[in-house]
Amino acid sequence: MTGNNIVGEWRPEEFDCVTTDDVRGGAEMSQYLIAQGHRNIWFIGDQRVPWFERCGRGYRQVMEEAGLEPHFSELRADDRELGYLAVKSLLANRKRPTAIFGGNDDIASGVYQALQESGVLIPDDISVAGFNDTLGELLHPGLTTAREFPREVGGHLAEFVLRRIQDPSLPPQQMMIPTVLVKRESVRKIEPVVELASKHRNHAIVS
Repeated sequence: MTGNNIVGEWRPEEFDCVTTDDVRGGAEMSQYLIAQGHRNIWFIGDQRVPWFERCGRGYRQVMEEAGLEPHFSELRADDRELGYLAVKSLLANRKRPTAIFGGNDDIASGVYQALQESGVLIPDDISVAGFNDTLGELLHPGLTTAREFPREVGGHLAEFVLRRIQDPSLPPQQMMIPTVLVKRESVRKIEPVVELASKHRNHAIVS
């Protein structure tokens, strides 16, 4: 089975299972955004859905380890609409993150639409990242995202099925397939703000 699509409590070690490492992928994307100087990062993805929950879990872990506050949109809608409505809500409430992490590329495309309609520049004003790399090359600017490998997942699942048919007594077969970070133009580096001391500060007055 494809482990990413299971809803509810289950024990993956008891089944033949191939899973994309959404948790690690979400963590790697979050680490990249933080490395680019971002501190106010929002995650958009319905946490009731297992693949968004796992991606969001990686995001949360990295944010908390960095001493930063995780921010999640509470809205629920279809993916593209969710990205669109979440950003409209953020802007209406005067919440201006420096980066938005969409739980998949469809959500990120809705984020793009909402920001562009509002006159917010990507990435000059707000950086955007996605997940799964289904639309990354089609959006402008190109979307930074995490590439998944569904063909490889399907291929290994087929291999597991054939092995199970040949030998039903095999122990449960497990495989975790990583994601790959794909850097494009939608994320910019934020330079640290350096406060310049007044040239007169601490100067002695000579009479």
